[in-house]
Amino acid sequence: MICIMKNDGYKIVLTADRTLMSEYGGGIFLGFSATVPMGLMPDALYFSLFCPSVNVDDGGRVEVAPCGTRRIEAALLSYGFKEEDLAVVHPDHLRKAVGRRTKVVGVTEIDPLGKGPATSTFTEIFGGEAYMSSKFIEVLNDPAVARFRPKIVVGGPGAWQLESEETLDRLGIHHLIVG
Repeated sequence: MICIMKNDGYKIVLTADRTLMSEYGGGIFLGFSATVPMGLMPDALYFSLFCPSVNVDDGGRVEVAPCGTRRIEAALLSYGFKEEDLAVVHPDHLRKAVGRRTKVVGVTEIDPLGKGPATSTFTEIFGGEAYMSSKFIEVLNDPAVARFRPKIVVGGPGAWQLESEETLDRLGIHHLIVG
């Protein structure tokens, strides 16, 4: 893996929301914690207990990422994109990877609008917005993304929630991959 940061950004940056950039301390069911509403506990406590971050290098590149994100990375490399032009980056470090050269930011998402069964159940009971959907919106509104304005591509199990043109326009998503 090339770990040198390019000041002008990578051509293609792949990421996911912060709740997906965790191995959940090895607890397979702790991933469901991303469906609970924010505010039930302090964020620092939530992220340290339920959703600790994966390791990142100095350029924000992740050691491990969601399987779908890695599959897209592998497909891009297989189709001839160069490793030095592509980075899988933690969403908290997008400013280190998105720059003037960045053409595309690809985002993997499971439940972008909180319409999934677990998320809608928890938010109906407790109120508020789920961590997963809130952190997805944070990726879309990241200052580096706003500054350099790359094309935004979203895919993953929750892509169906974004299918309406109105939703895509409102969120600034240029391309959606469903299926």
